[in-house]
Amino acid sequence: MPHSVTITNLFNWNLPRFVPIKLEVLTDEVRLHAGGETVVLQGSLFNIDSDQEITPAWKIEEYDFSILFLELKATESAFLKKVTWFSGTWEAYDTRLVHATELQDNFLFLRKGNVSFFLSLDFPSSKISEKGIYYEPWDEVPVQTAYHCHTLTTGACMLSGHMVGDYDRAEIEAVSAYIEQRFPLRFNRPVNSTTCITNRMTDVREGRIFYSMYDNPTLLLSPEVLEQEIDLCAEVGIEYYQVFEGVFDWPEDDTKSGEALRKLVEYGAQRGVRVGDYVHPGELYCPHYNYEQRQLDRPEWRQLDAHGNRGQLCLGHKDYAEFLRDKLVAHNRKYNEQMICLDMLSIQPCYNTSHHHPEGDVYHQIRGLVDLLVALAGIHPEYLIWTNSGNWLEFMPKLVWYNPNIYLTDPHVREYTPNLNMLKLMGDTRREQMVTFHNTYMVPYRFYTNCEYYYSRRSRIHDLHVFEYSLLQGLAVTPNICLGEWRTFLERIPSSKRDECVAFMKKWLGFIKENFDLWQHTKQVGDSPSIGAMEAYSHMDKDHGFICLVNQNPFPGSVTFQLNGTIGLEEGKQFDLFEIYPQECPLVEQSLPYAASEDSITCSIPPQSVRFIEIKPAAKPEQLKVFGLPAKVERTEQGYRLIMKKAQGEIAPLRLLLPDGEQIDRVTAQHAPTVRMFTFPVFTQLKGQIGNIASLDVTFPRIKAPRELTHWTLQPDNKEIVLPQQDNFPFLGALVSGAYSETTEVWLDIVLETGNRTDDQQEVIPDFPVLPAKSLNNLITNSRKHTFETVFELPFIEWDAFAQGYDDDALIELSFNNPTQVGKISATINEETVEVRRYFYATKKEWYSFYIVLTGKVKLGMIKLVVEIEWNA
Repeated sequence: MPHSVTITNLFNWNLPRFVPIKLEVLTDEVRLHAGGETVVLQGSLFNIDSDQEITPAWKIEEYDFSILFLELKATESAFLKKVTWFSGTWEAYDTRLVHATELQDNFLFLRKGNVSFFLSLDFPSSKISEKGIYYEPWDEVPVQTAYHCHTLTTGACMLSGHMVGDYDRAEIEAVSAYIEQRFPLRFNRPVNSTTCITNRMTDVREGRIFYSMYDNPTLLLSPEVLEQEIDLCAEVGIEYYQVFEGVFDWPEDDTKSGEALRKLVEYGAQRGVRVGDYVHPGELYCPHYNYEQRQLDRPEWRQLDAHGNRGQLCLGHKDYAEFLRDKLVAHNRKYNEQMICLDMLSIQPCYNTSHHHPEGDVYHQIRGLVDLLVALAGIHPEYLIWTNSGNWLEFMPKLVWYNPNIYLTDPHVREYTPNLNMLKLMGDTRREQMVTFHNTYMVPYRFYTNCEYYYSRRSRIHDLHVFEYSLLQGLAVTPNICLGEWRTFLERIPSSKRDECVAFMKKWLGFIKENFDLWQHTKQVGDSPSIGAMEAYSHMDKDHGFICLVNQNPFPGSVTFQLNGTIGLEEGKQFDLFEIYPQECPLVEQSLPYAASEDSITCSIPPQSVRFIEIKPAAKPEQLKVFGLPAKVERTEQGYRLIMKKAQGEIAPLRLLLPDGEQIDRVTAQHAPTVRMFTFPVFTQLKGQIGNIASLDVTFPRIKAPRELTHWTLQPDNKEIVLPQQDNFPFLGALVSGAYSETTEVWLDIVLETGNRTDDQQEVIPDFPVLPAKSLNNLITNSRKHTFETVFELPFIEWDAFAQGYDDDALIELSFNNPTQVGKISATINEETVEVRRYFYATKKEWYSFYIVLTGKVKLGMIKLVVEIEWNA
C-alpha cells in the first residue's frame, strides 16, 4: 500500500455536531423530527412495570439535544420492576442500529435520509430491544415521595457519508459530544499521574504475585523511596501520585501503614502533589501486595454465573456495595487522600437470586459501582478516580461520567508491528487503542490516560532513542498521561541524560496545559494506527491550533492536508505554519509568502517520528524569514549570514522570504571552521526565485548516516523496487538504528542584488514532489523465494572493543508486516555471512522482529546488504 495519505473529501469538522430535534407525543404514537426527516414510534413515550399504580410525570429540556425526565409517585408503596423509554415499535426509518457491548446496550441509531437520530439512557447500563430502551431498577417507590427515573437523551446529526466501520463519522462525533456535554465535566485541564509500582523480580505462583525486596517502594516496605517519587512528580508537573499498599492490604495493626500514608499525603501536599491509594473492587485484596494471603469469607456476596460458578464479589449485592463504599470513603477522608486506583474489575452477569436483583443482572452491579464512584468523588472537588485493568470497556463510553480518567488496559500488545523497543511498541499500542475505542465506543479523547510504562529494560534499542517519540505520540491524541516506573527509568539511564529527559517531560506537559483549550477536542484527520498508516491529529479552534503527525513505521511517508474544515480550521484567510517539533522554525512545506485558506500542504514524516506543527494567522515578517531550519540571521555588508545546524550529510531544502525589494544575487556556504582537517565542503544550490521569495538546497558536510533502506534490487530479475509494497511482499524494507552521526554547523552567506530583476528573469519555485513507489504489477511475486539487495554507506562504526554496549549497537531492523510468513532468512554484508537474529517482544513472546548487528561486524564505508528470504507456504 502507498505510504502517504491525502486528506481530501473527508469529514468537515466545522459542521454542527447536532441538528435541532423535536419530540411530538400523540395518543398512541411518538414522533421525532430533525433535519427535515421524521421517524415514528407506534407506542408510548414510556412504560412503567410495577405491582401498584404509579403516577408518572414527564418533562423535556431542549439544548443541542433533548433530555427527557420522568418522575414517579405512588399512593401506596410500590415495587418498581422495569422502566421502558420509547415503548413500542419504530417505523418510517431506513436503518436501525444498536450500539452494544457484550454486557449491555448503549445507543439506538435510527437513520432516515441524511439524518441519524440517536437515543440513549443517561446511565452506563441499559438494554435496547425491539420494544424499547429499558432497565430493571427493582426499587421500592415510597408513598408520596418523588422517585426520579434515569433520564433519556435524544439527539440527531446530519450524516456525512464518511463511514468508520459501522458508523458515520458524524454519528461518532455527535455521540462523543453528547458524552462530553450531558453532565458537568469534573476536570477542565490535563490530568497527569504516576504510580509507585515497580515490576521487578516477580514470583508468580500458588495464587499470589510476590515481589522481591529489590526496589519495592510501598508504604510498608520503602516509604522513603515514595518521597523521592513525589519529588519527581513535583519536578515535572505530575499532579497525582498513586501508592501501594491499599487499605485492604494493610496488616491488622495498621499503625505503621497509617502513619506512613499520613506523612506521604502531607509531603505531597507541600509539593503540590495529590496522593491516593488502591483497591481491587472485585476482590478487595491486591494479589501483588496481599502479604498475608487474606480473602473475604463471604461467599454469599459473590457473583454466580448461569452454571453456578462463583466469580468476583458482586457490586449488585447491596450489603457488599455499602461495605466497600463506606470503608473506602472513611479511609480516604481519614487520610485526606485525593485519588484512587480501581483495578482488575470483572463484572459479569450474576444469577445469584439472593442478591435481590434480576437473574443475569449487570445493571445493579453498575449501579453499585456508580454509587461508589460518586461517594469517592464527593470527598474533594479534585478527587481523581483512575481505573486500570479489568473489563471497564464494557461500560464505555458512559462510565466516564463517573470515572473521568480511564486507562483501559495494562501494557498488552494488541496488534503486530515491527519493532525493537518495548516502550515504543507499548506507546503505539495505546495510541491505536485510544483511536480504535473512540471510533467504536465513541469515547471522547479527553477522558483517556496514555500510560507511559518504562518497565522493559532489555529492549534491543535503548529507551532513550524513542523517549521523545513515545511521549509525544500519546500527547498527539490525548492531553492526559500516567507515568509508570518513571523513577527507575531515570535511575538506569546515563546521569548526563537525566536532566535532559526531565526537562523534556516538563516542557511538553506544560505545553499541553497551556494549550488545553485546543487539546480537549482531538480530531483524527489521517489514518488510524496500523502498519503503513500515516496519522494526523488536529487540535484546532477558529483560526489557530496544532496538527500532530505520527509515523510509527520503519519507513518514511507523507500526509497531505488542506487548510479548511477537514482539519477543523474555521476562520481566517492567510496563515503561518510553524514547526514546533522536532525542530522549531517556519514550515518549509507551506506556500510563501503565507499559506492561504484551502491550500494543500504535504508534509513528509521520517520513520518512527512525530511532527508537531502550529497553524496561526499570518503576520508580516520584519526581517529575513527562513523556512526549513532554525537559523541565526546576521546582517552583513552584502546581505546576510545564516548560521544553521543539521546532521551531517543531510540535504536541507530551505525557502527564504526576504524583506520587500530584496533579491538574491548569489549564495555561498561553508562548514563552520574548526581545524582544517575537520573542515569539510558544503554544497548549496539556489533553485529558484520569485521576487523576494527564494528556494535553495543546502547539503551539509560529510557523509549522511544511513536510516531507512527503501531502495532495493530484486534478484534474479535485477528489478529495482521501492519498499514497502504490502500488496506484493510482507517485507517492508529495513531501518538502520544507532549509526553514529554528528551535528554540523554551516554558515550560509547571501549576497543581495544591487539592481532589480526584470520579469523575464523570474524563476519558478519548485514544489516538493512525493515520489511514487515503483509498481511490481508486471512481476510474478508468488515465488517462494526472493533475494533483496541494497547498498548504503556507513560514515562511522565503532570497533567492537570500543562499543558502548548492547543497547547502543548499530543495527539493521529487517521489517515485516507478518514475520511468521518467513520460513528461512539469511543475509550477507559485503559477501560475508552475517547472523539474522530475532528480538522477541517482552509481553508477547510469539511475536518478534528480525535484525542484524553491525557494531563489531563491519567496517565503515560502502555496505552491500543481501537478504535472502524463503517464504512459508
